[in-house]
Amino acid sequence: MSLPVRILVAGLVGGILVFFTDFVEHEVLGWGSRTFSAVSKEDQFRTEIRGHRLEPAMYAFPGMPKDKSPAEMDPFIKKWEEGPSGFLIVAGDMNMGLMVGLELLSNVIAALIAAWIVSLISADKTFLWRWKVVVLMGIFGWLSLVASYGIWWQFPWAFIRDDLLGVILEWCIGGAAIAGLVPGSTKDKA
Repeated sequence: MSLPVRILVAGLVGGILVFFTDFVEHEVLGWGSRTFSAVSKEDQFRTEIRGHRLEPAMYAFPGMPKDKSPAEMDPFIKKWEEGPSGFLIVAGDMNMGLMVGLELLSNVIAALIAAWIVSLISADKTFLWRWKVVVLMGIFGWLSLVASYGIWWQFPWAFIRDDLLGVILEWCIGGAAIAGLVPGSTKDKA
């Protein structure tokens, strides 16, 4: 099998494995959603929100000032610290077919990128070495995105932790397929 075909197969297999691992994490283990808290008097809360006629978007409260000068930021920080403060995500229509399809597509694209990167690794590197590189790519993504949500937007640690556990499990499994299917590069490295 040629290298481009191996990369394609590894991306598809790795992406599908990541997708199904993610399904198990969310639907069987409850990771992520187990960290959500319920609002008391939910029906009244939903009626109040509905009354504001908010479009699907993410809303911050208090609202972040556009001008980041101390004159604007100091009152914002004071309101934030007084609380309540946070985010409200108003969702749009729930098209499960589209959502599942896009999730699978994003997993396959990520796995294709990982497979291509693995193909650039020297041929003298072992399966274990290539596999660790893929797992570290997943952790890199988590550190550059999800960790920031905990740092800057104060997402709960339990949510951030569950996402990290998911990233590690998904890319351990998907990464094993990628590392097994894509050999390292036989070209001399300069």
